[in-house]
Amino acid sequence: MINLRSLAPALVSFFLATGAGAGAATPAPSPSPSSTPSAPSDPCGSILSIVNRPTVTTGVCTVRTGHFDVETGYTNTTTTGPGGGSGVAYPQTLIRVGTADPHFDLEFGPPSYQTTSAGTPVITGSSDVNLGAKYELGYSSNADWGVNTVITFPTGDHAFSAGNAEFTGNLNGGYTLSPELSLAGTLSFNALSSLNSGGVAQSYFAFIPSLELSAALPGGPSQISAEYAYFSAAGPNLGGKSLVDFVYQRDFGAHLQLDVEYGFSPTLIDGQKEQYIGAGASLML
Repeated sequence: MINLRSLAPALVSFFLATGAGAGAATPAPSPSPSSTPSAPSDPCGSILSIVNRPTVTTGVCTVRTGHFDVETGYTNTTTTGPGGGSGVAYPQTLIRVGTADPHFDLEFGPPSYQTTSAGTPVITGSSDVNLGAKYELGYSSNADWGVNTVITFPTGDHAFSAGNAEFTGNLNGGYTLSPELSLAGTLSFNALSSLNSGGVAQSYFAFIPSLELSAALPGGPSQISAEYAYFSAAGPNLGGKSLVDFVYQRDFGAHLQLDVEYGFSPTLIDGQKEQYIGAGASLML
């Protein structure tokens, strides 16, 4: 069995040592100027390319030097089957700050307010906090690639906390297929934690690959995306699960982005399935 507590810190240390850091590459972003006329332009120029939310896939682009962004969202998840119910989470805030290196940013996720009625009377509380970093390793005329890492601390209320520290290390990439279409993907290695059937926090490992296809829309800086993600473990002592989601994102000027999304898991786990709807707003200054 993989020793999660020894593997996860090693992954985190590796990514931090390389300048680790998480926004999907868009089909036609506004490029930053190239340092030489013959060199390809960095694709991380527009807010559409930089914002992380709301997909499982973590984009390559970082917040640039002297800038920061604040990403927020609301999600309503419905669980069907025995003991099902609904749950809400907001504001899902992520604060990202550029550093002296334009390809490296630092990230902080404060707690969200959450409610759930799944199998119980309505319970409310707060989620865990997390710290992260992202690094854009490189790019070519039609591709970019990078890494990021996140550490989550068990600071939330019992019903909404992982119960133990969690560690994530991601390999991220994007590829432009045409002026309208692009692909983005993440290979995510996770030492996660969750309450088991006995209500005790239990750590487990999950490999989460994801792939996102995005299409630029005419008439403005907006795109639609379809994504597939696979979780090798859905929780402690559980098998894998799939997730499918669809996203619409639109920029309003250079500083504001809005998004709406719908997702579902076709995988039946203990007789239950999940689906969700959500919306978000991101501000970059």
